[in-house]
Parts: sequence; structure tokens; C-alpha cells
Amino acid sequence: MSRSTTAASSSRRGARSGVREGLTYARALGLRGASQAWRYWNAGLFDPAPDDVHLQAALDWLCLAQDATGNDGVSSLYRLGGGWDLAYPETTGYILATFLSAADMLDRPDLRARAEAMGVWECTIQTESGAVLSRLGKPETRVFNTGQVVLGWCALYDEGGERRFLEAALRAGEYLVATQEADGSWVNDTYCGARTYHARVAWALLRLWRLSDHRPFLERALSNLRWVLDQQEASGWFGNCGFDSELPITHVIGYTLRGLVESRALLEREGERELVDDLAEAATRAADGLCGALRRPGVGGVPGMLPECFTSTWDGVGDASCLTGNVQLALVLLRLAHELDEPRYTKAADSLIDATKRAQAVRSVRPETRGALPGSYPMRRGYLAMAYPNWATKYLADALLARIGGHERIPLA
Repeated sequence: MSRSTTAASSSRRGARSGVREGLTYARALGLRGASQAWRYWNAGLFDPAPDDVHLQAALDWLCLAQDATGNDGVSSLYRLGGGWDLAYPETTGYILATFLSAADMLDRPDLRARAEAMGVWECTIQTESGAVLSRLGKPETRVFNTGQVVLGWCALYDEGGERRFLEAALRAGEYLVATQEADGSWVNDTYCGARTYHARVAWALLRLWRLSDHRPFLERALSNLRWVLDQQEASGWFGNCGFDSELPITHVIGYTLRGLVESRALLEREGERELVDDLAEAATRAADGLCGALRRPGVGGVPGMLPECFTSTWDGVGDASCLTGNVQLALVLLRLAHELDEPRYTKAADSLIDATKRAQAVRSVRPETRGALPGSYPMRRGYLAMAYPNWATKYLADALLARIGGHERIPLA
């Protein structure tokens, strides 16, 4: 997870390098490929292919991103003009759950083997405290990143029952409990203080509680979920959701809602009826606000291209769309459509997925970009401009797995 803005000088350098990449691409295709090179540089839009073609391309690119690191972690991103980044512990932790789900549905044991290798790599870099590093080569650990890797370890333990993955997750859970504030938020070891997207950390603690029956995990998760609900306004919008003092982008709104929806599903049969109802109401209020925004013209006039940021009245802000957030929100809407039997959420999710598919270059001649999803549309501005973050492609793959294979194929991470 990265900030939505970059320094102006860095953006100019990225744009210049992107032009060079575009020219290289155009030369590789020849003169008849000039229009495709232009679309490549702008991250679309491309003619969509069937869902299974987009899914296969996304999975192949994630495999390439893993191979690029040489250590079984997944490179955080490919940047035009800059190449592959280091392996990223946080997102490697939840990409492995995507591979497990895809391995089952597509009968691809190679993906299962890759997922196990990712989980083992995460174990080798886990710190003494149980926490997960923010970035390789630096000593800082992060609460959010740790929660995401816990979700991956839990998925691996569910899949194969290997004790080492559960033991690593339990150590991480103890760190999360010890780091939490009395009011249920997390302030220390965070990117910018207490944030509602830590609901995904609460989800991780609930997964651990179900596997271990260790009650402090349940109590601490409930405490955070109540804190998150307290941040929601009547419109359904969340305060303390964005990076620092910025308006929340759809990426972190999606994180927040997914944490609430998945936590609700885990608590539904556990006697927490009032909280379960509150979580459902909170998720639907926000989902309704987003569905209202989807009825307006999208970024660039493209239906389904949500603006990058939203105000507390669900007014879109910005001239770019955060593609990662779009497919994250599609997953949330598909979950709600299933849980609440609401067809309108399925329709909204389809709009988001269909728009996002058009920004994925499944026929690129360059393997470093073939099947990858850029951070933003158009690619030259907005969230992680001129780059392909692995989590964008992961969530597109998740959304396609859900649409092709049904609700039960949504990876639990």
C-alpha cells in the first residue's frame, strides 16, 4: 500500500521515462502499432477479452513478478523506466491466497507451489516480535502489513494444515494484540496513525481466533471494529480513512469495507448479533454511496471508472481513477450481493470490473506489462502513476475469479 501522490519532479521523470517506454513499444510493433503504443502509454483503453483471458494474463504477470525477485517474494511493482522493485512482504502475503484459489479452480498445482513458497519466505523474514517488515532492508515494522500476511498464513494453514504457518500467524497475532491502543485503534507501527482500513487487521485477528480459540484475538478484533464504526458518518463515508489528512482514495475505502464485510461473515454465528447488524448497515451505507457515484459519468467519460477520491457527500474528486480501488470495491459489492441477495450490487460490481479490464494490456508485446494492471487511469497521473503495482493485478484476478467461479472462489485475503 502506497501513498496516492508523488513529488512533481518524480512524476515528470516518470512521464519522460514512460514516453521512452512507449516509443520502445511502438518500435517493437512497427508503424502499424503506433495507436496501440499510445494506448499502452496512457494505460488504455484496450478492447476487452473474455474474463478467462484477463484472469490468465493477470496470473501470469504475478508469476513473473515473483520470479523477478529471486527470493519467492513478489516484486511490489514494475515502473516504466525504472524496472522491477524489491519483493514486498505485505502484498506477497495476500497474493498467495489468490494463487491458492486459482490453483483449485484452474487445476494449476504450480500456483499452489508458488503460494507455499511465498508463505515460507514470509516466515524467514518475520521479526522476533512477530511483526512483518514494512520494506526489505529497513527495520520498521507495520501493523497493517502484518495483518495482511496473517491472512495469507491462515489461508495456507487452512489449505494444507502445515503447523509452521499457523505458528507464524499466532506470533504475529500476539504482536498485534500487544501493539493495540485501549480504544481499539492502532497508532504505533502504522503508516500515518489510527485508520479505518485497519479493519482488515481485525479480520486477520478473527481468522486467528477461529483457528486457535484464543479469546484475546476475538476481543481485540471486536474493539477495533467498534472503533471503525465510530468513524463513519451518516452518509456512509469514513473519517480517518485516507493517508495522513488526504481525502480517502477508493483503495483504502475498499480495504475498510472488505475488513467490515469479512468480519461480519466470521461473527454471524458467534452471538454478536448487534455488532453483526451494525457491520452490515455500515457496509451497505457506504456501498449505496458508491453505487450512487457509479451512476454519474466516470473518469474520461468511461462508465465504471470511479474518481480516485471522495468527499463525505460522495462527491468524486480528481481527474484519475484508482484501478486498484475499483476492483477492490467490486469484490466488496459481490460479497454484499451474495450475503444480502442484492442484485443491484452485482450490477455495480460488473460495471467496475468491465471498466478495469479495459486498462489491462493482455496483448502487450512486453512481458513486464502484459497482463499487469496500472495503478491509475489514465496512467500518467493519479495513484502510483507510471507504475504497475502487484496489488492492482491481484485484486483484478480476485474479482475475475469471483465472477467466473462464483462467490466461493473469492480469496480470503
